[in-house]
Amino acid sequence: MATIIQGTTPTIKYTFKTVKPEDITVAILTAKQGGVIKLEKNLSVATVGTDYIAWTLTQEETLSFSLASISFMCNWKKNDGTRGASREMQTMVTDNHKSEVI
Repeated sequence: MATIIQGTTPTIKYTFKTVKPEDITVAILTAKQGGVIKLEKNLSVATVGTDYIAWTLTQEETLSFSLASISFMCNWKKNDGTRGASREMQTMVTDNHKSEVI
């Protein structure tokens, strides 16, 4: 995963190889920094494709991240009750010369 620059609107995308996203009824993206969940987004605000689920972060959300390592994880549940989770994705948050919403 590429570095996240504060104030930008990156997309966090999870691609599925054996699970069909259309069978997923619950999906939760979390971002954790320093042992604290800094962000949580659900399926209702995601884009669902044939083999992926993706969330686009807002300027405000990335401005709330500290200049440090951050990890993302996706937890999901299928319509048959099967639950799964992605591996943690680690990346760095870096400063923006224009650290404000534009």
